[in-house]
Amino acid sequence: MKKERLTTFIDAVLAIVMTILVLELEKPKQITPQAFWDLRENFFAYSLSFFWLGAMWVNLHNEWYPLDKINRKTIWATLVMLFFASLFPYATSIVSSNFNNRTAQIFYGIVVLLITFSNMFMYRVLQNANAADTTFIHHMRRRLDWAWYDIAIKLVGFVIALTVYPPAMIYSVLITLVVLVIPNQLREPK
Repeated sequence: MKKERLTTFIDAVLAIVMTILVLELEKPKQITPQAFWDLRENFFAYSLSFFWLGAMWVNLHNEWYPLDKINRKTIWATLVMLFFASLFPYATSIVSSNFNNRTAQIFYGIVVLLITFSNMFMYRVLQNANAADTTFIHHMRRRLDWAWYDIAIKLVGFVIALTVYPPAMIYSVLITLVVLVIPNQLREPK
């Protein structure tokens, strides 16, 4: 399979997942400013999830663009990642309607972490499939260096959500997006 076919599939699935996010947004019971304000946690969860998926899409583009080779492991690793990503609208809908609920935040966190870990696994598979490309390997190592901080922050948020403050999970995703992911994407490649 050519990489273009797989990247087109990834783009299509992520576009559908991002579209489903908005369809899952709760609608106000009345059309008043107060009714919209009462849904602020829904809009926050939707916005964060949309931009988190968007950042994932940008990362995928950046990682896949220089690739020469994909193999069957790459295809299956990608399918696993997309499977977990397809759960994101469901998890976002639950957490947005139950923002301070520990179980909702933990479920959201599990989905986020499964997407994150499956992404890392996919990147490892890509790295192994393109081991002869030293430029790509160097790029992947730089990416994986900051990815461990991303995971650490999410795990801390997960533990805090589990024990003390449930919204810590969704806020940890916000922190990783704003402090790590987007700034690393905006840096010029060396």
